[in-house]
Amino acid sequence: MKNFKNMIEFGGILYFLDVDALEQNIILKGNNPKELIVDTTTTTYYDANGKVTHSEKIESSTERGREIDATKYDILRVCVEVLIDYNEESDDTLGADRALEKTPLSYKLAFNTLLAYGILKEVEEEK
Repeated sequence: MKNFKNMIEFGGILYFLDVDALEQNIILKGNNPKELIVDTTTTTYYDANGKVTHSEKIESSTERGREIDATKYDILRVCVEVLIDYNEESDDTLGADRALEKTPLSYKLAFNTLLAYGILKEVEEEK
């Protein structure tokens, strides 16, 4: 992400959605996708009198898949949708705080939530 010339300003600040931060926020803590999950199945065979003749144990293993927190995912997805779908013009020449004052509560919550989770970030000027 190098060219910020054509980005949209809000309150004199350029913002972007950090999709890597979004991903990190929705992955379940302690989830290790490389971890193996071992599934063990034991089958017991009986004769006609109900006595155990033998048993067979089969183990299979698979890598754990990526697991996400569905509740967090849904909330953050809705926050992104609210920001993207908001179509009202607002005068943001006096800054983002002033522009946010005139937006609905849903927009304020979405904006602040994404900002707090580090998903909505300000573009830092190159030096």
